[in-house]
Amino acid sequence: MSKRIRHLNRLRAAVLLPVLGLLLSGCAASRAVPAGELLNVEQMGLLDASISETSGLAFGRDAFWTHNDSGDGPSIYRLASNGEVVQSVELRDAVSLDWEEMAASDSNLYVFDCGNNIGHREWMQVYALSWSDLGPGQQVPSRLLEFRFADAERVHAAYEHDNDCEAATWVDGEIWLFTKNWSDLNTRLYRLDPNAEGRQALFSEQSFPVNGLITAADYDQQTETLALLGYTKSRLSPRPFIWMLPVESSEPVWSDARFHWVSPAGQWEAITWHQGDLWLTRESSLLGQAWLGRIRISGNDSY
Repeated sequence: MSKRIRHLNRLRAAVLLPVLGLLLSGCAASRAVPAGELLNVEQMGLLDASISETSGLAFGRDAFWTHNDSGDGPSIYRLASNGEVVQSVELRDAVSLDWEEMAASDSNLYVFDCGNNIGHREWMQVYALSWSDLGPGQQVPSRLLEFRFADAERVHAAYEHDNDCEAATWVDGEIWLFTKNWSDLNTRLYRLDPNAEGRQALFSEQSFPVNGLITAADYDQQTETLALLGYTKSRLSPRPFIWMLPVESSEPVWSDARFHWVSPAGQWEAITWHQGDLWLTRESSLLGQAWLGRIRISGNDSY
């Protein structure tokens, strides 16, 4: 065999082996339940450069709300359904260290400063904003909640631990938090009391084999369905996915979970339910521009 042929074979192997690994990881992710149909995200509008690092998404007061990941001040942005920024609001007495998520209840909007990629962070913060305070003004008061994972294991290396957190949602009077596990690729569920005084030390109640990195969550009260957004851990090309879980008596039913790949590819960071459909935001990256998108779920008999 000539040197040129051997060189070409090595190049083919270098390309194909990572792709094969990605496909196998996808099979592992869907082994718990059969993979459902591919979920296609419809582009509703490009996002302004001021929110190109969109990392959280919620719906309330007839509008979508988002915020940036890091590098921005403690501000949230009100969006029209085409992604246009119609208002920016600064949170008084708040700090933006690593904002990752939003959640909404009937009375409050919650902003989560909980990112922990490096793994050295112990206490994480949640800012509660009253919907009644979110008027046309440019500032809003906030109430601080703090929590830590009391059962977190020791961190040995950045991006190789299981104590990161980027996903949270409101469920039946509680805040559910989901970890982003860089090591075992599971996610742990914690429950936070939004009315408790003082700091809260939380212990996980369940762990789910999502086989990926969970970046966002949202619960639809009408259909009692929990959506977990994430992506595969792959240096070549991380692939986005969504797990759909029914919730019964305030308990997620993993045995009935359904796995879906998401298209197109991109750094999908945030998700929220609205009128029976899933809405997502994508952060600007090498995979594409930042935009607001919708996955049509309403009318689908599967959910």
